[in-house]
Amino acid sequence: MKRIQCLCVVILYLIGSRAIAQPPGFPYLLPDTRPDRPLSVAMQRLYDDYLAPTPEANELYSTFKFTPLKGLDYHNGDGTITRRDPSKVIRAGGKYYVWYTHRQTPTPPRGAALGTDTIPSTDWDLAEIWYATSDDGFTWQEQGVAIPRPPKPHPGWRSVSTADILVWKGKYYLYYQGFLAMSGKRGDDCPVTASVADSPDGPWRPCNKIIISNGGPGQWDQYSIHDPYPLVYKGKIYLYYKSDFNISTGCNRRSATR
Repeated sequence: MKRIQCLCVVILYLIGSRAIAQPPGFPYLLPDTRPDRPLSVAMQRLYDDYLAPTPEANELYSTFKFTPLKGLDYHNGDGTITRRDPSKVIRAGGKYYVWYTHRQTPTPPRGAALGTDTIPSTDWDLAEIWYATSDDGFTWQEQGVAIPRPPKPHPGWRSVSTADILVWKGKYYLYYQGFLAMSGKRGDDCPVTASVADSPDGPWRPCNKIIISNGGPGQWDQYSIHDPYPLVYKGKIYLYYKSDFNISTGCNRRSATR
């Protein structure tokens, strides 16, 4: 009988020891740093392979690191200066080059109802295409206007924006949106136009004509063409772009060749 009692005590002791050795349940709120406890393979990957365990803490949810660029002034963030929609970054003559939408106006955007010839309706209204160069890709020196707004009625007289660069057969091509009206009144009336140069520093020669026009009435791209993206395939330039349609369901892509 005593042997049975002793055996029961040993079993209870072992069960109690195992219960004490068990780690507490995994916390409901995901820790920002890897906890000191056993983890599943998936949780190990979450902490080891990414810079943050949640998308909210790591915007790109990847191994890319967000690094603020140096050398660009935003006028204390008052909305009068904006830089957006950068092109592909290329390297030429030992430097990095990038082109982008640049707006510098007396006031921030006020919407289409209050927009004028000097007051922008949107962040990309009354904009020009500027460019900057860098030796290391992190500290940039702004070089100024690459593509100014042309005189009316040439495409882009209201605004030029969202450029992308193509280097082909010794020349440099910029494809961009050329606004024919204030943005926000009826979609974005901004067909694609282009400029060409012999050097990434210009001077740029505008073609002053529409090379990809908006779609016809009732078509998905009747009101806007956004983000032209050129590439070369089998000796031909392909130009991809997106548009918005069906009010708020997003965007699609269409390709064109020239």
